[in-house]
Amino acid sequence: MSPDPQRAEGGLRLPAPALSHDEAVAAARAIAPRLAAYAAEADRLRTLPAEAVRLLDEARLFDVLTPRVWGGGGLGFATALLTTEELSRGCASVGWLRAVMGGNTWAVAQFPVEARQEVFSAASSRVALQLKLAGPPAPRVPGGYLLRGMWGRFCSGIDHAEWIVAGVSAPPAPGAGPEPHVVLLPQERTVGIDDWHTSGLRGTGSRSFTVPELLVPEHRVLPLSALDPVNPSPHGRPRTVPYRMAFAAVGTVALAGVLLGAARAALDGYAGSLGSGGGTGRLDVSALTATVDTARALLLADLETLAVSSAPGGTPEERARMRRDIAYAGTRCREVVNAVYEASGSAVIYDDAPVQRIWRDANAAAQHPAFDLRRWGATPS
Repeated sequence: MSPDPQRAEGGLRLPAPALSHDEAVAAARAIAPRLAAYAAEADRLRTLPAEAVRLLDEARLFDVLTPRVWGGGGLGFATALLTTEELSRGCASVGWLRAVMGGNTWAVAQFPVEARQEVFSAASSRVALQLKLAGPPAPRVPGGYLLRGMWGRFCSGIDHAEWIVAGVSAPPAPGAGPEPHVVLLPQERTVGIDDWHTSGLRGTGSRSFTVPELLVPEHRVLPLSALDPVNPSPHGRPRTVPYRMAFAAVGTVALAGVLLGAARAALDGYAGSLGSGGGTGRLDVSALTATVDTARALLLADLETLAVSSAPGGTPEERARMRRDIAYAGTRCREVVNAVYEASGSAVIYDDAPVQRIWRDANAAAQHPAFDLRRWGATPS
């Protein structure tokens, strides 16, 4: 399809008409079987093959949350959740990277316009995430902020990203104490560490990196508080529903889609093994499927509540319920995957058994703090 002749903010050219919610979910569903064919290779490489990344680019699934004015889909967190679920049914590592990298464009869209232009001018907006860089606070210096001797771990998507959104501690003004900020780092200015040797989600390539020394200009720095709609945005934020959401509440909801998709993939594999005479037939597949359906419905209901909330970003109770239900959904889906693994017979221990990889991926994903019910299970009184 040829580009739209209209120009977006900052002179960027808009791409073909944006996908609708249903079209985006259908696109993810359509490419999931092809991505499943790369899952074993991704596991071996410890990163996604280039062809798998190309499929995501062509389907425009990294830009689900990117505002339309910047060439994205302008869709919401429900679309992010469901496209991640569909992709994870083919390969959990693919789903994880769509969830993480596709979520970062939501943050970039709230940076200064110059930073948005830098990121969204590329054919695909692949942005990796480092929640918090270890190291000393970044001092203000003439021209920006100086990062020196910092390092990060679990940087999902770094192999395929042009940019990294990273958390740092930095003073908001000269003479002020350090506060949490997010910065945009050019991936090429970081030094990678080949340490991604893990039990699961191997295809995410979530390796560590260092930042020996880097001057980050002012336009690539944003106070973390600016990502909460209860606070004014220093550079303006899009006026669509996703930007009425708070990162603290919905920042990990798409990751739950990884476990939804992994649970469905495990049930698919179990049904296939029964058909070939390889399973034991001990599981109540209908009940387990209902568990996954219920987890998904709970998350979609919470997102709808936040979308129409009378409070920017949701009330404290609504935010807490969202975080709790993300943890609940992930926990229940992990249990579904584990139940399938335990019922799949002795052959499941072989590396070429797809259910084994699904089991490893699901349990690796569920180790994320977002799925710790002990942490998020309580709601405020």
